Amino acid sequence: MTSLAGCFSLETAELTKSGDENVLVTNYGWYLFNVFPVATGNAAEDAFSPTVLFRNDVTMDKVQQRAQRYADSQGKKLGDMAYHNMSSVMFNIPGTDFPVPLPYVLTFREIQLSGVLKNAVAREEER
Repeated sequence: MTSLAGCFSLETAELTKSGDENVLVTNYGWYLFNVFPVATGNAAEDAFSPTVLFRNDVTMDKVQQRAQRYADSQGKKLGDMAYHNMSSVMFNIPGTDFPVPLPYVLTFREIQLSGVLKNAVAREEER
């Protein structure tokens, strides 16, 4: 049943010795008839569970808010952002690589947002 769960993640990696970081925020989930959310990743900062049921957290707004809040908490500026949306109407049978076409009965959506976190001090010195 874990294959039908959603997942939210926020990952970072250091880019330079100046303290710049790359941030990648991802959220995905499953929808019934491509409209009704069944299970999505929990985008709330104080998440009790990694998955929420019947709530649409796979939105660009929620992913951007989490990335910006992380940047603010680190005292950095978020820039050079890029995003990727992906959706699929094919359902993979759990434990196999065999896709089953269930057009718009059960759909999958994923949003990824990446950007660079720069030190606010370094950015002011560039001006």
